[in-house]
Amino acid sequence: MLKFKILYFVRFFADALFYPYMSLYFIQKSVTETDLGFLLSITPILSIVVNPIWNYFVKDMKVSRIILQVMTVVEGVLIFTLTKVTTLEAYAIIIGLIAVLCSPYIQIQDGFAATFANNNKLEYSSIRIWASITYVIGTLLGGYLGVYIGYDLLFLASGIIFVATAFLVLWIKPIEKRADLIVRPKRDFKALLKNVEFYKYLVFYTLVIGSVRIGDTFFGVYIMKDFGITTIDYGWLYAAFVLVEVLVMRFLMAKGSQYSDKATFIVAGAMFVLRFLVYALEPSLPVIYAVTLLRGAGWGIILYAHIKFIIKIVKVENVTAAILILTLMFSIYTGVGNWISGSFIERYGYPKLYLVNMVLIFAGLLVFVLFTPRIKQPEAGKAMEPDHAESQ
Repeated sequence: MLKFKILYFVRFFADALFYPYMSLYFIQKSVTETDLGFLLSITPILSIVVNPIWNYFVKDMKVSRIILQVMTVVEGVLIFTLTKVTTLEAYAIIIGLIAVLCSPYIQIQDGFAATFANNNKLEYSSIRIWASITYVIGTLLGGYLGVYIGYDLLFLASGIIFVATAFLVLWIKPIEKRADLIVRPKRDFKALLKNVEFYKYLVFYTLVIGSVRIGDTFFGVYIMKDFGITTIDYGWLYAAFVLVEVLVMRFLMAKGSQYSDKATFIVAGAMFVLRFLVYALEPSLPVIYAVTLLRGAGWGIILYAHIKFIIKIVKVENVTAAILILTLMFSIYTGVGNWISGSFIERYGYPKLYLVNMVLIFAGLLVFVLFTPRIKQPEAGKAMEPDHAESQ
């Protein structure tokens, strides 16, 4: 358990020094909103192609561990390389390489950790919360470093930590299978594809979380361009809503069993709707700051409930495959959305972008309310003991 917490802490610290500031870096390099939309669409669009391939190769925990090691080294090198080029074409190529070689990392890592947690009767969110904790520190630090040492050195630090993450993955060694322990069934992909409840959740997740991600992608540029805040201010705001995310996750880890899955998802969705509605109304900056904290609260709920809910509606051996399929549809949606959004912003402005995404989030939430996925029932006669033949 401790090893996984350290892995999440270090990996997401590297993440926090790069991805929240990538859009700001491109704008600083005089990239237009239209071109920014193109650049930000590359990863989700290419993920459509590469995720099924990675899904084929990720068949067990040992393979997952090897893939995670290679991916994080490649990602670190490419992030550093990004600072050494200056043309739109070069930016696109490097982002494309990150997408093809590294984009499924988080989903594979989540499947890796969730399988371990489920097999050992542990709370997955007690591992995942360390990613949020490190994001509070990393984004706050990143804002200052971006101003005082520049993005080039900030991204170099990120790349070095990405590479270091590979050694942590090496540290987490799968346990050898023993004859006296229950052997975990192999992935049953056909059963997953026939699971109607999974498709219901897929629609909800794609519309709601996809629309939130599109809005978040352009949020930093929006408040810096329309409200004139600094990179340091942005770092503080980002750290603040992630801190709220941590607090909400801690609360749900202690009290979450008192609330139904349906209620938690509805509350999160309502927060996302309200947040984007306020952005669309073009309020004062203090109101923007206040309502942005809802992002942390809503996202904290999703992080707590998402993996737990997947485990409840699909077989445990299909968790990683389910996550990758969700990511595939999410990638199609956000890829097209990001590409269109760049030109949309230049023509109609940021407020209307948030209005459109608010409507889409509401539609996804309505689908969840009307067609709530049902929890799977335990198979008759199936042993309830966890399979320990995975990872520690």
